[in-house]
Amino acid sequence: MGVLWKLEPATEAKHRLYKQYLDAWWPIFLQTSARTGYSRPRVTLLDAFAGPGRYLGGEEGSPVFILRKLLNHTAVDRMNLSRQRVRLIFIEKERPRYEHLHAELVRCFGPLEDLPVHVEVHHGEAGQDSGELLTKLDAWGHPVLGIFDSWGNINVPLPLMRRIAHNPSSEVITTFGPNWFSREQGRQMA
Repeated sequence: MGVLWKLEPATEAKHRLYKQYLDAWWPIFLQTSARTGYSRPRVTLLDAFAGPGRYLGGEEGSPVFILRKLLNHTAVDRMNLSRQRVRLIFIEKERPRYEHLHAELVRCFGPLEDLPVHVEVHHGEAGQDSGELLTKLDAWGHPVLGIFDSWGNINVPLPLMRRIAHNPSSEVITTFGPNWFSREQGRQMA
């Protein structure tokens, strides 16, 4: 398979759901409370199976629309964005896809170090590197949204997803294909 592939209808539907979810998630976690003045000190989004950032037909991949949704949100002026406060981690295992993703983000948004939020594009493996990157960025103890859309259910780090889900004010979104459930049921029966 090449660096880019066709956007499948199921993925397109899933992306619509992610976009709607992020429209609500960003302001909930990033706006300062008008009543108390409280502002969360740090928020991290992890896209553990990021892909190349674009599809064959030109459609945006999740890292591109995630960052675009944040930077162009209607409430962005109340979100107090800063590189210390808002961190986005995109992990891609395949080197050509990782390189394409990095180039795509720079093409769409300019130099990543000039953005008002910290964006880290990491060449690595989700199951092995996600927890280490969250630790390195001091994400634990602060809200984390972990997206584990593995496009084939390869190496989905269930213990890490459990750890994120138990982290205060954190959430995990994961996608499992039907074949995953068949394999897991077969393992449990053996």
